[in-house]
Amino acid sequence: MNISTNEWKTLTPFNSKVVTYHLLIGLVLNILVLVIPIYSLQVFDRILTSRSIDTLIALSSIALFLLFIQVILDILKSRYAFKKSVQIDAIFSSYLYKSLPISSGNNLPSQNDVREIKSFVVSQSFSSAFDIVWTPIFILVMFALHPVIGALCLGAIILVGGFSLYSFKSKQKQHQQLQASLIACRKANDESQTQQESYRAQHLISGLTLQYQHITAERIWHEQQLGLNSATLTSYAKFIRFTLQMAIMAVSALLVVNNEMSAGGIIAASILMSRALQPYEQLTSTLQGWRTAYDADCRLQRHFAAQTPNHDLGTEFDQIDGRLHIDNLTWYTPNSTVPLLKNLRLKLESGNHLLIMGATGTGKTALCKLIAGIYAPTSGSIKIDGASITQWMPEQLQHTIGYLPQKIEFATGSIKQNIAHFDPHMTDQQVISAARKIGIHEAIINLADGYNTIISANTNHIAMGLHHGIGLARAIYYQPKVLILDEPTAHLDTEKVHCFKRLLEHLKQQQVSVIIASHQKELINHVDWVVELNNGQITSAQKAEKITRVQNVQKVVANA
Repeated sequence: MNISTNEWKTLTPFNSKVVTYHLLIGLVLNILVLVIPIYSLQVFDRILTSRSIDTLIALSSIALFLLFIQVILDILKSRYAFKKSVQIDAIFSSYLYKSLPISSGNNLPSQNDVREIKSFVVSQSFSSAFDIVWTPIFILVMFALHPVIGALCLGAIILVGGFSLYSFKSKQKQHQQLQASLIACRKANDESQTQQESYRAQHLISGLTLQYQHITAERIWHEQQLGLNSATLTSYAKFIRFTLQMAIMAVSALLVVNNEMSAGGIIAASILMSRALQPYEQLTSTLQGWRTAYDADCRLQRHFAAQTPNHDLGTEFDQIDGRLHIDNLTWYTPNSTVPLLKNLRLKLESGNHLLIMGATGTGKTALCKLIAGIYAPTSGSIKIDGASITQWMPEQLQHTIGYLPQKIEFATGSIKQNIAHFDPHMTDQQVISAARKIGIHEAIINLADGYNTIISANTNHIAMGLHHGIGLARAIYYQPKVLILDEPTAHLDTEKVHCFKRLLEHLKQQQVSVIIASHQKELINHVDWVVELNNGQITSAQKAEKITRVQNVQKVVANA
């Protein structure tokens, strides 16, 4: 599932609309920051000398009104940021979840990227960057107070900004090292939780504990170094800030003593200096926030670009026969220079059953995933009823192709929900019908909660055969016209294997095209064609009945 270019520009916080909005509202807010300094000047220079209560009331009313406008704009700015944050979280997360089946690798980093961008939009790092743009406003006002005050402000900005850049550069490498060690710790923890039984059975716990202690020690050391460096730089930053506050007060007082500036200018200069330096004092965290969020944005963009073509513009076909045509198919695994499958050509008529055989690693599972639309071909095409699977509407393709993976996993939910693909419009009759065809209905109702038994990716409280049977029932639930089965008889007992063979006969009557990847030669008697894969190529394609005749002749000769 892809996001179009226009959708991406609308969602990303780095688009021109978002930047323009924050720049404009930042301009008004930064101008309104001048209210208090100007008010202070007027109180000292006009009110105290004229002793006019009316002027004080009028001036205070105007200042209060402008401050209220500032509050309203701050609220609007925050609301916009939170609205954008929620929009990013809702839409990006949904797209990512939809793209899970066609993602190459773990999708978790991309979900983390969404959280990074969401947090960034509502953070001070995002908004303070726009305050930097309007710093010249404060510099000009301070030059208007007195050229010396303006020059001092300009020098202070250069000093604080330079120190912040130095802090950012000095902590950047430490941040990267800490992130790498945190990822290593998280990975070790995850592996320990999922492989605990295997580790204990193989007596790996002691050795892995020592390795984990080493990883943890490295993480703690990086945290300590970064913490010490940050504390030192923060102390220096405080010293610089206090020194500059003293300097502006001292210089302002000197100018007042020499009658070059009014007394109100002392307070105004102090407020303006503090406000002008604020975004530069936060420059270290601002740069880190922008860099982290921008990198996350780029990773998301690459993630969506790597997905299979957008199916949202597909066609809904009115009649489906289930004819399969693979033409010159080549596919490379990620980061590989050698194709796993190369130049495959295959035709399967409607209702025919095909058995794909071959040694482990020859590409049987990859071919199944390509036909199911999980992977996109590097070159060549896969067509159903003459139309490439990229041309189909995704909902119709879901109902047209049934798929049983070699490794069956379930989402957290009931057996009923998993068989029905979590379809909100499912009926109990449809679920039970699928289970009966596989021969697992009795096994399910013998469970304490029956079809409402909760299962998940880590389910281990049901028998392996039932686990496999639920996967098979899920594959045929929508009564597909093309059924792809990867090692369908694995973990099935003799009775369920017989049920599976009866299912093949039923599918044959229903004119369902079936592709089976298996090592089980006995399935040859229940298919029409047998294809053998070797080194990513089809080395043999024969009618099953011909192979059966040869086998029968060989048996007769052997028994003679």
